[in-house]
Amino acid sequence: MAQTPCLVLKGGSVVEHTPGSDVIAGQVIVTGSIPMIAISAISSGVKGSLETSNQFKVPQAAEIITAGDAVYWDANGSPYGGTALSGAATGTATSNTLMGECLETTTATTTYVKILLTAAKRTATVAGSITADDITGSDATLNIAGLSAAQGGLVSMTGALSTTSGNAGGASSVVGGVGGATGAGGAAVVTGGASGATSGTGGAATITGGAAGSAAGNAIGGAASVTGGVGKGNLAGGAASLVGGEGGATGSGGAIAVTGGATIAGAGGTGGAVTVTGGANANTTNGAGGPVTTTGGAGKGTGDGGEVGIAGGAAAGSGDGGAVVMTTGTSGSGVAGNIHLRAKVLGYQATPETATDTASLTDAQMLSGILVGTPTAAASYTVRTGTQIETALGGTLATGDSFDLTVVNLGGAGDIITMLVAAGVTYSGSVTIDDAGADVSSSGTFRFVRGAANTFIAYRIN
Repeated sequence: MAQTPCLVLKGGSVVEHTPGSDVIAGQVIVTGSIPMIAISAISSGVKGSLETSNQFKVPQAAEIITAGDAVYWDANGSPYGGTALSGAATGTATSNTLMGECLETTTATTTYVKILLTAAKRTATVAGSITADDITGSDATLNIAGLSAAQGGLVSMTGALSTTSGNAGGASSVVGGVGGATGAGGAAVVTGGASGATSGTGGAATITGGAAGSAAGNAIGGAASVTGGVGKGNLAGGAASLVGGEGGATGSGGAIAVTGGATIAGAGGTGGAVTVTGGANANTTNGAGGPVTTTGGAGKGTGDGGEVGIAGGAAAGSGDGGAVVMTTGTSGSGVAGNIHLRAKVLGYQATPETATDTASLTDAQMLSGILVGTPTAAASYTVRTGTQIETALGGTLATGDSFDLTVVNLGGAGDIITMLVAAGVTYSGSVTIDDAGADVSSSGTFRFVRGAANTFIAYRIN
């Protein structure tokens, strides 16, 4: 079939070409992956010339091609007003050969698109690897896509290996573009792939610090950080947000998990800490630090609001469970921060421990909160030593930490209970607890306050 010829605007760089069949003037010849244009007719088997650059009018498909966008050659394209399937210029990259840049915007009824033919850029499809200094888009979008196949092709960006001992490996960076004078900066988005049309799980999005690669010595794993952008002037810095995915029609929303790193099997280290800290105020004079807020999700209709749970880690074997510590901010010349409970407070009380006649109390009896005594005569209860108390509480106590023990006396007339000291423990207040029939003071609450390591003062508070 006869191809609609291009119109030569200017001469330029040429290469020699010997065709296997007759070529008409203005015909597009793709050599390898490079589209070139015949300056004049070339007979089969006769050496002629092909143009590799400069400006041409190329027959185009019935579409709009925008000035500045890349133009591709479709060998099976249908030029507007020309012979169907004889070849045409197009703005579609898929399966076509990159030809050059559009110089003037066309319409869907434009016969020719004016292009700058170039041999510097090649095809949209490359077999094998490419080594380059830079890759820059030539139109509004630069796409890097994995291969579409039975198993979708991986797209990987990896910083280069350092060839010099002591030097860092090359960084891998995804950065949104700089905005115009009053425009917003370009977003940087990492999104897992969508699942199949009928089923399957959406692809995970993972940000992981680099693994330490030292086989012989010690090395720290790379940090993984998500940081909001720096603000300017009197406006706020950018928020950093972790949001679970929206649920389906009847499905739950996606959970958000922040988990410290686990130790490897047999290691002697502790699991990685998880820290959530409000932003520090770097003002040289006054200014509050950033608050930290944990809020359960709002319910809808008659649904309950989401619970907020804070739990220490479970122990393994004979180890202690992880403590939950709430500490207020320390003060400068002001008052230390408070803990505010702005609702009904529900505590937890296990089944109280019991005791009868004179005895040395156990850890369980000391730390039960309530100890019910049923002596049959006057009795003495000796508390645990300061060292034993500290050990029983996990050995993570600070000065001023305390716990309460209430002793209830259900003994008969004259069956008085006396609390006795042990090493590292002293009392402040009465140590006797009357029998149940004597008067209303048949119980006593003692607050054991840590004064120093392995040392407690038991204050009688009722």
